[in-house]
Amino acid sequence: NNKMFNTINCIYNYILLSFTTNLNFIRYVCSKRGDILLKRYVLIFALILLTINAAAKQESTYRSKVLPDLKEKTESSVKADSIMKEVIKNAEKYQHVLSKYEAEIYIKGRTEILKQNFLIRFAHHLFPVDRKNKDMIFEMVSESKFNAPNNFLHNFQAVNGNSIPNNKKQQEALSFLNLNVYSSTIYNEGIITPMTNQASKFYTFDLESVSDTSGLRIYKIRFMPKLWSQKLICGDLYIRDQSWIIDKIDVNGRFDFAEFNLIMTFGRDYRRFILPDKASLYLRYHVLGNAIATSYHSSFKYKAVEWVEEDNETQRKRSLDLTGYYKLSSDTVPIISDTTFWNKKRDIPLTKEEEKLYHVANNTNEQKIDSANITKYLKLTEKFTNTISMDYKTTRLKYSGIFNPFQLGYSGHNGITYRQRLRISKTFDKDRQLRFRPDVGFVFKRKEIFFTVSGDWEYLPEKKGILSLSIGNGNQSYSSAIMKEINEQLKDSTFNFDDLNLEYFKHYYAEIRNNIELFNGFQLWTGVSYHRRIPVKKKSDISNPGEGIEEIINDNYHDFTPVVGFSYTPRQYYWMDGYRKEYLYSYYPTISVEFARAIPGVGKSSGDYGRIEADIHQSIALGLSRKLNYHISGGIYLNPKSIYFADFRYFSRRQFPESWGDEFGGVFNQLRSFWFNASDKYVQGHIMYESPFILSQLFKKKTSKYILSERFYFSQLWTPVLPSYTEVGYGFGNHIFNVAAFAGFDRWKYQNIGLKFAFELF
Repeated sequence: NNKMFNTINCIYNYILLSFTTNLNFIRYVCSKRGDILLKRYVLIFALILLTINAAAKQESTYRSKVLPDLKEKTESSVKADSIMKEVIKNAEKYQHVLSKYEAEIYIKGRTEILKQNFLIRFAHHLFPVDRKNKDMIFEMVSESKFNAPNNFLHNFQAVNGNSIPNNKKQQEALSFLNLNVYSSTIYNEGIITPMTNQASKFYTFDLESVSDTSGLRIYKIRFMPKLWSQKLICGDLYIRDQSWIIDKIDVNGRFDFAEFNLIMTFGRDYRRFILPDKASLYLRYHVLGNAIATSYHSSFKYKAVEWVEEDNETQRKRSLDLTGYYKLSSDTVPIISDTTFWNKKRDIPLTKEEEKLYHVANNTNEQKIDSANITKYLKLTEKFTNTISMDYKTTRLKYSGIFNPFQLGYSGHNGITYRQRLRISKTFDKDRQLRFRPDVGFVFKRKEIFFTVSGDWEYLPEKKGILSLSIGNGNQSYSSAIMKEINEQLKDSTFNFDDLNLEYFKHYYAEIRNNIELFNGFQLWTGVSYHRRIPVKKKSDISNPGEGIEEIINDNYHDFTPVVGFSYTPRQYYWMDGYRKEYLYSYYPTISVEFARAIPGVGKSSGDYGRIEADIHQSIALGLSRKLNYHISGGIYLNPKSIYFADFRYFSRRQFPESWGDEFGGVFNQLRSFWFNASDKYVQGHIMYESPFILSQLFKKKTSKYILSERFYFSQLWTPVLPSYTEVGYGFGNHIFNVAAFAGFDRWKYQNIGLKFAFELF
C-alpha cells in the first residue's frame, strides 16, 4: 500500500545518505584482509540497496503507467458488459420477430487457387472449387424469399463470369448469408455467438471506441473467446446507443474446412433494422496441402418485409410441417453478359483486376504440371480411391470406391474393419423410388465377412410406405440348449468362456418387411423372416465341449418368424421433399414395440417361441450445441417350446464402427460377443452427453481448436447371467474423424479398455 512504499523510500534515502557519508570508513573496513565476514555483510547490504532501488522504480512505473491502463481497461470492460447485457436482452425478442421478406440479392464472387498439388483432385468433395480455373470470378442475381422460421427460396435470375458457378458454389455463397445475427447459435448450431445469455462464460467484451455517425452514437465492442474452439468466433460488434441494436458486425471464425471473415452492415430504416444491407465474406481453405481463397460481396434490395404477430407466432409453433426449409432453384439460370445490365445491379463497380479477369479468356496453352500418362493415372486412382457418384436422368449410382481409405474403421474387439457400399436408385413419377443397396465388410481380427443385400420399393413416399427385402448374415452364436449348459457352469468361478470357443453356429437370414405411416409420427411395420443356422465346427474339431453340449452342436436349425411392430413419436416435425415425407425432429421421445412369433413346420422350420422387445429413446437439445441422448430397451423370449437362438433386434453386436451419425450411442463397445446371445432376457440403458466443451480445454491450444465436439458415454446392462455390466466412454471428433475410448466393468470390477475410430470425411 501507499504507506508501506513511503516508509521504504524514507529508509532507502537514509541508508543511501549514511552510505555516502561513511564511505571512507567502509573502504577502510573492506581493506582489512581479516574482515572477510564484514565484507560479506557489506556485499549483502549493497544488494539490498539495489533491490530496494529496483522496487522503488517498479512502483513508480506501476503508479504512472500500469495503474491508469488497468483502470481504463476495467472501466472499458464494465461498460462493454453493461452494453452487451442490453443487446442480449433485445436479442431474445429479435430472434423471432421476422415473419417474411422478399429481396433481390446481388452476389459477386471470386475464387483463387493459391497453392495446389495432385490432391486438389479430391478437394471438390470437401468444398466448392473449380480445378480448371485457377482464378474464377462470377456475378449472380437472385430473387429470394424468406418465411419464418427457416424457409429460404433462392431463385437465380442471371449469372455471368469467366466460369459459371455450379450448384455447390451457389450454395456456399448463400449459406453464410442465411443467418440471424441475434441468434445464440448460427449455421445449424455450428457456432455459438455472443448473443447467448451465457455469453460471459464464453466471451470477454471490451469497449474499443465510441463514434458519432449520421447523428447516431455507435459503440464498437471487441469480443474475444475465452476458450479455443471452432464453436466460438471473435471480432467486433457495432452497437447503436439507446436502441441497443446491431449496426454492423465484423467476425472471424472457422467453419468446416474454412477460416472465414464476415462483415455485415444492417439497415437503419426501422422497418428492416434486423436485415443486412451489405455483406462481405472472405474464406480461406487449407486442406490436403492446398490453399484456396474465396471472397463474396453481396447487396440487398428489399421489396417486402413483414413482422410476426402474436397470433401468427402461436399458429406457427403448432405447425409440424416445415416444408421448404431451404430451396435453391437454379436449373435454368440465364447467362447474361450485357454490361449495362450488370452495371445497374452492382452497388460498387468492378476493380481493374476484376475487369481483366472478365475479358481474359482461359489460357488453354497453360503449362501442365503432369504429363499425359500421370494425368490418366491420377484419374484412374481417383475412381478407385474415392466415392463415385453418377446420375443419368432419373437413375443415380453411388459407390464407395474399392480402395477408399475412408471406409476403414477400428474397434478394440474387431480390430481393423473395411466396408464397401453400393447404392443404386431409380425414381418414378410422384417420387416413388426403387433402391438397391448391397453392403459387404471384412473384420480382420476375426477374419469374418459380413454382407447384406437389400432392396426397397418406396411405393407411397408421402406416407413413408416402403416394401423391403434383405438377405445377409449375422453374428455367429449358439443355441438355448448350449446356453443352459453354460449357465450351469457359470456358477463355477473358474469357468471361462474362452475355454469353449463358443462361436458354434453361422447365421444367415432373409427378411421381407413393409413399413407404413398410419398418422404423423406413428409407423407400423409387418414382416416375415427366415433364419438358417449351421454349425461352424465339426464334433472332431472341439476339445472338451462339456457334458451335454456335444450332442447338440451338429444339427442345422431353421426358424420362420413373422413379426409386427410399431413406433410412435409425438409431435414429429417433418418436411415434404416433393411427394416424399422426411422426419426432422421432435421434442418428445420415440417409443417402439416389436413382437415376433416363430412358427414350426414352414419349410424346415422347427422354432416355436415368442419374442417381445420395447425401446424408448430421445435426443434432448440443451442449447449452445449441447444435447443429452438416452436410450432404454428390454426384451424377453416367451414360452419357448423348442431350441431357439437369443437374437434380439435392439440388443446386438455391431461389427463396424459407426460414425457420430449414430444419434443415440445405444450400443456396448467393449462387451464380448457371446454375452449378446447368453440370455433369454435383458434390460439396457445408455446415456450420451455431447458438448463442445468437456475436456478439450485440457489439451494444447493447437489441438483443442480442431475439436468440434466431445461426448461422454455411460451404459448399463442387466441379464440373468451377467447381473451388472457397466461401460463408460469419452470421445471427440471433427469433420474428418471421430475417436472414442471405452472402459468396461463386470460387476463393477474393471475388465478392459478399448478404442473406436471412424472416418467422417466423404
